[in-house]
Amino acid sequence: MITAYARDGEGLRALPNGEATAPIWIDLFQPDGDELALVSGRTGIDLPTRADQEEIEPSSRLYTDGPTGFMTATLPVGSDGPEPGFAPVTFVLTPNTLVTLRYATPMPFQTYPDRADQAPMPPDTPQGVLLGLIDEIVDRIADLLERTSGEIDQQSRAIFAQPRKGEVRSDDFERALTTIGGRADYVSRLRACLVSLERMLGFLAQRLQSAATGGSADKAGREASRAALKTQQRDVAALTQHSDALTQQTTLLLDATLGLINIEQAKIIKIFSVVAFVMLPPTLIASIYGMNFEHMPELGWRFGYPAALGGMVVSAVLPYLYFKRKGWL
Repeated sequence: MITAYARDGEGLRALPNGEATAPIWIDLFQPDGDELALVSGRTGIDLPTRADQEEIEPSSRLYTDGPTGFMTATLPVGSDGPEPGFAPVTFVLTPNTLVTLRYATPMPFQTYPDRADQAPMPPDTPQGVLLGLIDEIVDRIADLLERTSGEIDQQSRAIFAQPRKGEVRSDDFERALTTIGGRADYVSRLRACLVSLERMLGFLAQRLQSAATGGSADKAGREASRAALKTQQRDVAALTQHSDALTQQTTLLLDATLGLINIEQAKIIKIFSVVAFVMLPPTLIASIYGMNFEHMPELGWRFGYPAALGGMVVSAVLPYLYFKRKGWL
């Protein structure tokens, strides 16, 4: 699907099919071969294939072809649904048009067109649209990190909460391991998104630095773009540090949960050990008098049976009291 946008006052508006107005932004969503050929013919650029977008080396994600810059970043998608994911999005910046190529729908691509008039950079140039999109993307990742941080804090309070007397927490720990592991994986992938954005911003800053000088209006626009880029680079760096802190927190929680599981298992083993030790003396007495030898004087004693039972009880109670006094129970 092809969606073209043109400048409309301080914002953007989607162009109906067939309108002759030159678009400032062309958004390609899951394009087929004909749509790719159509946009390539109109813009004169060779758009990357889906396989090219999946490449992870910087030379395949960030490169120039004459005055055109190709930039691919990994962005979160479906984060409000049951199965959040991540997908590459390619930004192609030409002197006259910004072309975006994607096979998923990150939230900023839905929200930015309606809020373009509120972006730090006005969408009056392809570069301004790109910077506005990046600003929306950074805000979205910040929101996701904040939400994930709250979930991790909530899980932390649940793990370190004082258990009620007699409460069995094995199932709670199993759920905690699953939840924390999932959050740790999600944070690490958000950090990968931030790294790809950081590289993209650095590449864009180099292009601005090497841009040819023009009139005073062009110079003012470049200065505004550089200022916006520096702000976004600082934001991305701060979010990367925050994601590192969340990674350390999830590592601590995973270690703590595993430690608490070991403690619970040790308690269970302790109970079985105490029961075995308490039952050992009575079992020994029962074994002795269960032997069927002919010459056992106690077998003919009138009080032999109650005496054996009493000895079994005493031999069980004394170890229990000893353990209790030592504080081992």
